[in-house]
Amino acid sequence: MASVTRTPVTDLEDEEGQSELYNAVLDSQVALDTVVADWISLYERSKDEALLTLTNFLIRCCGCKQFISAGNFEDQDNIVKTLQAILLRYKKTTTNFDYPIVSKAKEFKKFRKNLLEFYSRLIQKAQNSILFDGVFMKTLLAWTVSLSSSTFRPVRHTAAAVALSIVTSLAEIASELQDELNVSSRQLATSQRQKAPQTKIKQLEKKVAEAQSCKADVFRWIDDIFDSVYVLRCRDVDPLVRLDCVHELGQWMASNPDHFIVSTYLRYLGYAIPDKSAAVRLEALKVLAKLYEIENQPIGLRQITTKHTDRLIDMAFGESDTPARLGAIRVVTLIHKHGQLEEEEQVRLSTLIFGANAKVRKSLAKFVKARVWEDEVEGRMANCELLAQSGETPVRKDWVELKSLVSFLIKVGKTEAEQNGSMAQDEEHTDGTGTRLFDETKVGRVALAVEALWSEIGALKNWKSIAEYLLKDHTAAPTTSSLRSGRAKAASLEDAYNLEEEEENILLEIFIASLQLTLNPPAVPGFQKDKAKLKAQQDDVANEVGGYCINVVPQLFLKYGVDSVRIRSVLAIPQLVPLNVYVDMRMLGAYEELVDEVIKVFKKHSDPSVLSAAALTLRTMQGYELLRTSHEGKIEALGATIVDTFLTVISQDVDAADRVTLEELTPCLRRLEHLVKCTDLTIKRSHSSALSPFDGLLKVVKRYRTVSGQDAEVMTSALTISFLWISWLCRGYAAKYDQNADWKEDDVQELLHVQESLVHIVLDLATKDVHDIDPRVRRRAFQILGDIYWLFGGDMFHSSKGTNRHMLYMTCPESTQAECEEFLRSELDLWDEKVQEKMKSLREARISKAPLDGEADTPVDESESEDERDDATDEAEVAEDEKLAAEQIEHEDKYEMFGTVFSFMRQIMLKDFSMGHATAVIARYGRFGAEYDEGVKRVVASIKAQTAEGLTKQARDQKAEVFMGVCLDSLEESFDMFMNRNMKSANHSLQLAKVLSTAIKPPGFMQARSAIDVKMTWNFHKRGIVHVLDKTAGYERIEHFKNKAKMLKFFDVLSHMPFGPQTAMDEITNLQEVVKFECERRQFEVDDGDVWEPLRSYQSKLEKMKQRAVTEHATAVKKAEEAARLRDEQQQKENDTERNEEQGDIEMATTNGERIGAEALTDLVKVSEKTNSKKRQAEDEDEDEDEEVEDEEAEDEDAEAEAEADQASRSESASGHDDEDEPAHKVTKRIRVR
Repeated sequence: MASVTRTPVTDLEDEEGQSELYNAVLDSQVALDTVVADWISLYERSKDEALLTLTNFLIRCCGCKQFISAGNFEDQDNIVKTLQAILLRYKKTTTNFDYPIVSKAKEFKKFRKNLLEFYSRLIQKAQNSILFDGVFMKTLLAWTVSLSSSTFRPVRHTAAAVALSIVTSLAEIASELQDELNVSSRQLATSQRQKAPQTKIKQLEKKVAEAQSCKADVFRWIDDIFDSVYVLRCRDVDPLVRLDCVHELGQWMASNPDHFIVSTYLRYLGYAIPDKSAAVRLEALKVLAKLYEIENQPIGLRQITTKHTDRLIDMAFGESDTPARLGAIRVVTLIHKHGQLEEEEQVRLSTLIFGANAKVRKSLAKFVKARVWEDEVEGRMANCELLAQSGETPVRKDWVELKSLVSFLIKVGKTEAEQNGSMAQDEEHTDGTGTRLFDETKVGRVALAVEALWSEIGALKNWKSIAEYLLKDHTAAPTTSSLRSGRAKAASLEDAYNLEEEEENILLEIFIASLQLTLNPPAVPGFQKDKAKLKAQQDDVANEVGGYCINVVPQLFLKYGVDSVRIRSVLAIPQLVPLNVYVDMRMLGAYEELVDEVIKVFKKHSDPSVLSAAALTLRTMQGYELLRTSHEGKIEALGATIVDTFLTVISQDVDAADRVTLEELTPCLRRLEHLVKCTDLTIKRSHSSALSPFDGLLKVVKRYRTVSGQDAEVMTSALTISFLWISWLCRGYAAKYDQNADWKEDDVQELLHVQESLVHIVLDLATKDVHDIDPRVRRRAFQILGDIYWLFGGDMFHSSKGTNRHMLYMTCPESTQAECEEFLRSELDLWDEKVQEKMKSLREARISKAPLDGEADTPVDESESEDERDDATDEAEVAEDEKLAAEQIEHEDKYEMFGTVFSFMRQIMLKDFSMGHATAVIARYGRFGAEYDEGVKRVVASIKAQTAEGLTKQARDQKAEVFMGVCLDSLEESFDMFMNRNMKSANHSLQLAKVLSTAIKPPGFMQARSAIDVKMTWNFHKRGIVHVLDKTAGYERIEHFKNKAKMLKFFDVLSHMPFGPQTAMDEITNLQEVVKFECERRQFEVDDGDVWEPLRSYQSKLEKMKQRAVTEHATAVKKAEEAARLRDEQQQKENDTERNEEQGDIEMATTNGERIGAEALTDLVKVSEKTNSKKRQAEDEDEDEDEEVEDEEAEDEDAEAEAEADQASRSESASGHDDEDEPAHKVTKRIRVR
């Protein structure tokens, strides 16, 4: 064979010839069967050429435009070296490494699907022709597997996807071969048993042997790809590659379950369940769900079930990604369907029906219904049917279902309480029955469960039946746990129906939730055509419910009036049903009785949740104008009574240590606080005391300033009432005067006195560092201070409203803002300590539950060091613990902590506080839960919007400078928290950088409207560079090398911030010089070590930006030159067109001239002939005429002919053809010659 000069790659000019397959796959309109058939035809003609084309096609699909030469392709021993040369040249000549199978470009939308479909059809069509020739698969796998091991991600990912897809096709072929082998084996056995001719037996034996050989080859290829590709790529650093591995593994198991649903392959599916990527975890759960849907469960699947059930249940509870969490719930429910879920695990999973995530609750609805019917309904119905046989009363199936559901919810609720902690801790946040999440929330966990089960359990929609069940006398309820659970037989149907106290509480909440869902049904997906008809139906249902509740509510008040837990639920009914039914049914007397019952409850109970519900019910009643005369006087009398009682108690001259007065004052202020939230009590009336209500409140604050613990409630209530009192006063004066009219001086002075008194008190409580003040009092005073600046800093008291009214206008001094920020920082630090303590307890709990067998859950990648694996594990665990801890702290301190922080955020957004004070809250992004993070995003958006405000550009630029300073300070403070703690990840700072980057440089069309000046973004990076290098130098001086390495990670944070236009080559160069200068000034030696990796990455990003800028500049210059060339060509074309048009006009004129000349010549000839004829006639008639007369006539004739000729000559001359006039003149001269 002649020697071939081998080069690693072919020239780019050969690309077109090498890309025919690529173009065919890229074009979604091309029939792939035809493409495959053409390639197989080429293979049959020339194997080497076809395989070379196929290999180069795969390389081109990786995004690489370098190709293998024919000589290198023949050298199968140097595949790795050849590929390395290709990729090295690819990296040097390419800046954009986006590859087709992941590209978002429109042209590649269907490329991945077409690519994998091409290889699938190729394998299928080659099955009966070239698949088993010993060359095709050997060469295909050799190059594909080598490409899949590349360190270059586009090549590795593309080749791995193709290799895994080939296995899918081979698995299908193996299944077909197995079916064929089974048929042939049965035929052979039958022939041998029936003693068929030897010829037929030998043919069948040959057929079986061929099928076995082909099957062995297929499984050998599958094993080769699995060992060489899947085992390595299933732990690839790229989650997309791992995702493809898990997806294709599921395809293999679906194509050939007998071979792949075994422990050898299932364990790799188990490795993907705890993957770091949520998408990979979700794909693994999808595959598991498909496997568990198989009715005849394989043995290997049962083994993996035993090993991973606990992990799946943990994912159902603690998975951060909602789709993956739903996937885990789906898998666990399927495991339960196969009877492989223990009783304890079933009950534990059922507790999620009380969860806050609506999707999670909905996904568990069918599972919970099955559990209720299996555990409760079936047994109870059997007992009730036996009892009904001895009497004539039929069994109330709806009541049996309700009792079963109630019993199940109680059992599940107690299990949840055990999971969340001790019962003592649970009682701090729930009522005595443990059925609510918060004391003052309207929607308890029972209501959440009812909402999830609404479409599954029909008894929940029968609100009349529930009401009848509630009104039944349950005083003879059984007390044994066996009767409660339905396992023991009751003595009668009444015993079977009776509810315990706890069960009755749950059923009452079910009734309230049923009413709420009946009156406000869940939205039906899709477009509602007849909305008017739907609304009319809902109004009819509301009137029906309201009419029924007119009779039910008084009975419920009578039955549960003394029980604070139950009456709270009953008070919600008037808030739900339409009260105008009392007018429609002419039952105003019943309405007045209802008002009296609510007021009676408000006076009798002191529980905050009951008072809140009663006050809200009174507020709801005030919204019905038609019923005003029935309730207005009663509510005013209630307010006057409570105010008088308060003034009577506070008028007593006692000190703060008097317990009797304090115990009297606490419920009085509690009632006053809840009532003043809903109705105006500031109406001036005569009181039993000379002290005004507001002065009485100030007296409470002064007297009980230093109380703590539970006694601090009087302080928080007094402060809250004081601000609400001022708010009602402002509202009353605003209603008294016109919108833009000034107020009377007497009214303003009265309100000014109240304002100054309250501001003085809350400033002293909130901003002074006094240790004897209870923290709750300080927080409440801080919130009220912000509310005061919000109230009196608005448009109501603007100078345009009048001089007197403007006297009340307030702005917060800078010193007060600084004090408020300092207080907020102390609160955030306290909150952070709570999060850290909660994280510590969670970590200890996880360690105590860790497995002791030492079996690894995931495969070990030998390319990673042990420290790297430990760091990654620690980072993931810390992030998960911090998130869970923040969520729990968020629930526990929701009202106290969030009230303080959000009050401060609101003052910044309302511009009562300057944007410079926002650093404290922005820097803690990502540390206190999703709700806190949402608040930070709003603050950032608000202060960013302020940069667009201002009459002059200078004013707007100054605000933008302050905003950029806040962004940098926030990042630095966030990073300092990472530096000062034993944390291995700066994820919080990176997340904050992304939020700030979006605000500085919004995506899409908003950039042109609200983006910050590019000069400020470049200055931002310069300041950031100086900051990080200064800090790094400080750590280096004290030889704190660990902190030095951590500090340099700030460059990773800077990399996430916008740089400005990437075409600004001068600015990029300037930034590079800044980095170089600052490093040289501090005598830093930037080496190749891991410590300086963040700085090198930052410099690499700048260099890539610079290269891109150079490329774009060159492209722009080239485009400009091309545009100039096109303009010149267009101008030249226009000039040529103009000349052609002129030439056409000339030719047309010439033609016209020649026609006109010919006509003139004809006329002259006729004139000449006529003249000559006249001459001859004249000579014949008068020969005697003398010579002079004859000469005169001749001269006249000549003159006439000459005039005709001159006219023709001028016509030709006007057409511009002077050079063609000569023949006509010659003719004319010839005519003139006699």
